[in-house]
Amino acid sequence: MPARSAAGSDPVTETRRPARTVPIWDAPITVGLLAVGVINTVQAVAQARDLPAVLDRIYQARGISRYTPVDVATGIGWAMAVAAIASLVLAIGFSVPRIRDHRLAFWIPLAAGAASAVVTGLLVTAAILADPTYLDSIQQLPPTP
Repeated sequence: MPARSAAGSDPVTETRRPARTVPIWDAPITVGLLAVGVINTVQAVAQARDLPAVLDRIYQARGISRYTPVDVATGIGWAMAVAAIASLVLAIGFSVPRIRDHRLAFWIPLAAGAASAVVTGLLVTAAILADPTYLDSIQQLPPTP
């Protein structure tokens, strides 16, 4: 009979991890969120590749002249594409092992999507604020009562 430790438990069970109970919905929801992430990433990369044209269309719809710093927007668009792809790769890279280990994983694609949205928002804001035409249009707005 094997010797027991001071705590009185079996030494074999001390080294084993307790079985994890994960909700049955976690894996399908995680995979579904990752699939949505793939679709969103493809769309984001398509728009980011042509960010100057997208911003120009937005400007024209709002009655602002044309978007002028095309080189800046092109670089920012590539940064947006890289950030979106990196976010998706990290989400997959962290989610799959957690699913295999029967650990809660649905929050990982959600967190990656939220982080990607924040980065995208900041980059688009930087692209817009780099345009003197937009800044001039803001200064010409009448004051609000």
